[in-house]
Amino acid sequence: MKTHFFTKGIFVLLLFGSIISCRQKPADSSVVQSGKYRKSLKEAYQKVGLFCTSNFIPGVTVAVSIDNQLVWADGFGYSNYELKVKASPAHKFRIGQLTELITALTAAKLQEEGKLRLDKPVAEYLPEMTKKPIDFTIRQLGAHTAGIRAENVPAGKGNTYTIESVARSFMDDDLVFEPGSYYLHTELGFDLIGYILEKTSQIDYAKLVRETVLDTLKLDKTTPDSPNRIADSKSSTYDYDFIAQPIVAGPIDLRGKEASAGYLSSVLDLVKIGNVILYPGFLKQETIQTLTTPYVVKEGQASLYGFGLIVSKDTKDRIFYGQRGSVPGGSATLLIYPDVKMVIAMTANIPNNTWDFPVFDLAEIFRNQLHPEQKEKP
Repeated sequence: MKTHFFTKGIFVLLLFGSIISCRQKPADSSVVQSGKYRKSLKEAYQKVGLFCTSNFIPGVTVAVSIDNQLVWADGFGYSNYELKVKASPAHKFRIGQLTELITALTAAKLQEEGKLRLDKPVAEYLPEMTKKPIDFTIRQLGAHTAGIRAENVPAGKGNTYTIESVARSFMDDDLVFEPGSYYLHTELGFDLIGYILEKTSQIDYAKLVRETVLDTLKLDKTTPDSPNRIADSKSSTYDYDFIAQPIVAGPIDLRGKEASAGYLSSVLDLVKIGNVILYPGFLKQETIQTLTTPYVVKEGQASLYGFGLIVSKDTKDRIFYGQRGSVPGGSATLLIYPDVKMVIAMTANIPNNTWDFPVFDLAEIFRNQLHPEQKEKP
């Protein structure tokens, strides 16, 4: 999850700056600029502006929370480039596989309510599974250690449009490794979790998520992405052509992928989700521990994943939690530093095929103000 992006000269910035404008937009009601972090914000604006301009990104939004307080939220460029609609922190973007965290929170809450057991064998929830040479649990699905194969087609490009049909398209396939012995990221594991949640609750998955998580946390800017539904304040979607220039994205259909890659959200909601991981309340502390503890595979090696979260260390050996996603027409990243209670969310209306969001750079900028004694000398 290392941050990197194209480094281009001043000539390139001047040449293309008029094509994709990532200038700071005029303030709107969702923009937040904390005076306490004025010094950090100046550098952060420069960092994000350079990032989205040099990567030809039509629109980017960013939000930063420290100690459960929103200290920065703003948009760069356009949520709709053709109509010159400025990107706003309140706009909804496709978040791709970051959707997995929403599913993980739903499953974790249902376990607290006694409606689910993460360590129960999946076969006990799905007796219709015909091939069970080696059993695996919901927890292993959420940690990508169940042995489920990787998806064959990108999210939104398949022809199965319900959670059940997606699950049935692969759930009887042979496993690619013994459960618990290795880890391999696959959307299909979360597709299967979604099917289990829907089947055991007898409630439509999107409704279950709304009632269990979204309404409780007041995440009113998070919703499934459906081609049959108009989503208020949804960003337009873009992709890159063969010479890495932005174009209008082609149509995709994320129905059936609601548990793994099919949601829209805003950076304002994503920061709230990040703070759920830092502060007990919605979840108990022991449940948060489940989400943020790396699954230990055979031979005692810690995997990269907790339950629905990446759990790792940065280049300075500091623990962070995170999640990221990318589908045609959108991408998102969430970074959480538990030691300083910092959450950073970024979204874009174009997939991150050749770059990563500069969330670690932003974290360092705000850390330097929080702890100037730790700032490295040039």
